[in-house]
Amino acid sequence: MYLNTWLDWTGIDISQYARENSTYSAFYFYWRDELFSRVMRLFKEQTEPIPTKEIEIRLMMQGHVGIAPLKYSGKNELTAFWGVPNGIGKYRDELPFYSCRCPVWSGNLKVGEEVIVIDNNILRNPLFDMIHHYAILLAHNEVTYIHTMVNARNANGVPIASTTKQKKSIKEFIGKVFNGQYDVVTDIGNMGIEYAGAHTNSAIGADELWNARERILASFLSDIGVKTGLDKKSNSVVDEVNAGTPSMLINLKDMLESRKEGFERVNKRFGTKWTVELNEDIDYVNDFVNPDVDMKGVNDENKEI
Repeated sequence: MYLNTWLDWTGIDISQYARENSTYSAFYFYWRDELFSRVMRLFKEQTEPIPTKEIEIRLMMQGHVGIAPLKYSGKNELTAFWGVPNGIGKYRDELPFYSCRCPVWSGNLKVGEEVIVIDNNILRNPLFDMIHHYAILLAHNEVTYIHTMVNARNANGVPIASTTKQKKSIKEFIGKVFNGQYDVVTDIGNMGIEYAGAHTNSAIGADELWNARERILASFLSDIGVKTGLDKKSNSVVDEVNAGTPSMLINLKDMLESRKEGFERVNKRFGTKWTVELNEDIDYVNDFVNPDVDMKGVNDENKEI
C-alpha cells in the first residue's frame, strides 16, 4: 500500500508507466545501472578520507584514478580525481603527468610525487565496456520476453490503420491487451481495418528466453570471477568445474592486485592506511578466498568407488 500511496502522490499512471518501461531503452538503462552496482560491490576497501565509491566509480568508468591533495580555498584534502595521463615518456601508457579535474579544481600534477595513479587492471581497461555489452544482451532478451507473452494474447497479425482515428483506436486496443484487459478495435469511419498476416509470436519460447537471461547473467558474473549456481549441464563433473575456475579468476585477481599495488603507493606517499580485499559476502570461485569448494550435487567421475 505504501507504493500505491507514493505513486498516487507523484501522479504516475501505472499502466502508462509499465508500457514506457517495457522498451529496449528502458531495459538497457535498468541493466546498465544494475550491473554497474554489482561490480561496485566486488571489493571491500578502507580509503579514508575518500569515500570508496568515488575511487571505484573512476576505476570502473575510465580504468584509472588519480589520488592527490585538493588544493582549493586553503584546503589540502586527499581527493579522488578524474584524469588523463599526459606528457612524454618511455612508454605510451606510462606518462610523467596526470591532468586532474573535479568540479571545483583542476591541475596537471607530477605522477609519483604530486599524484598517485591507481589502475583498474594491468592494462588500465575500465569495466564499463563489459557492462555495456551485457546490458545490450539483457535488454534485447527482456523486450523479446515481454513481447512473447503479450503477443500470445492476440496473434491475429498486425492491424493496419488507414486514418488517424483508426490509429488512435488501434493504439488504445493494444494498450488494453498489454494491460490484460478485454477490448475491441473500433473501426471509426467504417473504413475497414485490416490485419497483415504477420506472425507476432516469437520464434523462441518463454522458457528458452528466461534460460537465456539466466545464462547471460551467469556469463557476466563468470567474466568478473563470481560463482553462480548455474552449471553448463544439469549433471556437471568435477573436471568441468575445476577447468573453468582459472579463466574466471583472471579479471578479478588482476583488478585486486592492481588495487593493492596502487594502495601501497598511496600509503607510502601520503601516510594513509588504505587496505583492499575481496568482499567476503560474494561467493568467488577462488581457492584463496574459499578453499573448501562446495561440490554438493556434482559428480566426480575420477573418484574411485
